[in-house]
Amino acid sequence: MGLPVFVAMILGAVIALPFLPARASELPIIDVHAHLHAGGNAGSLGGSADSALAVMDKFGITKALIMPPPQTVSQGHDETLESYNGYDNAAGRFAFLGGGGSLNVMIQEALRSGGVNEELQGRFRARAENILRSGAIGFGEMTAEHVSRRSGHPYVSAPPDHPLFLLLADIAAANDVPIDLHMEALPDDLPRPEKLSSDNPNTLRANIAAFGRLLSHNPKAKIIWAHAGWDNTGERTPDLMRELLAAHTNLYMSLKVAGGTIKDSRPVKEGKKLKRQWKKLIEDFPNRFMIGSDLKYRKGAKTRGGGPKVYRAILKRLSAEVADKVAYRNAERVFKISH
Repeated sequence: MGLPVFVAMILGAVIALPFLPARASELPIIDVHAHLHAGGNAGSLGGSADSALAVMDKFGITKALIMPPPQTVSQGHDETLESYNGYDNAAGRFAFLGGGGSLNVMIQEALRSGGVNEELQGRFRARAENILRSGAIGFGEMTAEHVSRRSGHPYVSAPPDHPLFLLLADIAAANDVPIDLHMEALPDDLPRPEKLSSDNPNTLRANIAAFGRLLSHNPKAKIIWAHAGWDNTGERTPDLMRELLAAHTNLYMSLKVAGGTIKDSRPVKEGKKLKRQWKKLIEDFPNRFMIGSDLKYRKGAKTRGGGPKVYRAILKRLSAEVADKVAYRNAERVFKISH
């Protein structure tokens, strides 16, 4: 065998390798869950967006999906989709989800009143459809269980199979848009974890069975269970997620890695190495995982929510095909956008 032929064979083998760690540092990332905090004031949104773009450029995030955080009836502001429409998104770096500041509130109002009538269902449907007409590509950040971690941080809870959640699933399916859902995992009732403040109830109520009913209600409704890797109950385990992913083909997950949560529940070890159980889970369901940092961008202030470089470390541990899907291809398919 001549030297040129041998060299060509070696080069061909290298090119054919399914996994090149350096490649993970070059993949475009679509971040499917982030926030611009403008206090409901569209005039201040540009500064928050500028902060976001600086972080996105540094870490290779080509597009971020921005949404209002989940709001309650008693909160004094409402960051709605309308406030985001005040920002000039000519570069196409942002896309928007809506409902966090309005649909969540309507569900909370229904819980307070004790029922859902046709008039409320009509108003809910009209609001949801108006959100889509105004440019949203999905609904979020919806919440079924949002724990309070500090003073002023709201506790928000609603059964995931509440009639208005089921209605939202039907609306989302009819319009082929996803629902981004924040929900702590509670297979059974759980006494309030010690690390959570007294702003939370003494007992957190089970929700996984009800979540299964939501997923089964309309299998055409794509539901993204946000914050995989960010766990305040210790119950969102790879085994639980595997069980739900296997049972419901319309369930997706977005990965959030940040400090301040239960260490054993995080997908990475010290040094950002992906844990074996998490690697197997992601690679067994490669079409279902995306990156959703939950970064909170503010004008002239430090971004809250963790460092995006950890997602590069996760991508590096996955096969090239799966890394592509998690970084951006799944988001492109689910949200019908491009990076």
